[in-house]
Amino acid sequence: MEHFVTSGQIAAVMLVVLAIEIGVAGYYFWLRQRTFLLLSFVANGLAGACLVLALRAALQQSGWLFVAIYLLGGLLAHVADVALRLGATRHAEGVPSSD
Repeated sequence: MEHFVTSGQIAAVMLVVLAIEIGVAGYYFWLRQRTFLLLSFVANGLAGACLVLALRAALQQSGWLFVAIYLLGGLLAHVADVALRLGATRHAEGVPSSD
């Protein structure tokens, strides 16, 4: 079990589970035409995937640059998710956009 974790193989399992979760929930939101929820969920999943990739890079001792790149990707995906959620909240409350 120690080798499974320290080799980074656990990250591959986590990524597969995350991809299945995003696929199933994404399909559900797509069928119900919930665009904001779909985009927010995908952005949230991408942020999580980037964190898992950063974990894998750290476990495999790939170097600080790869860890930093994956963490930056996670930050960008998280910011996109927050922006989508704020946009959905403003849309639901009837606040006019500044476009």
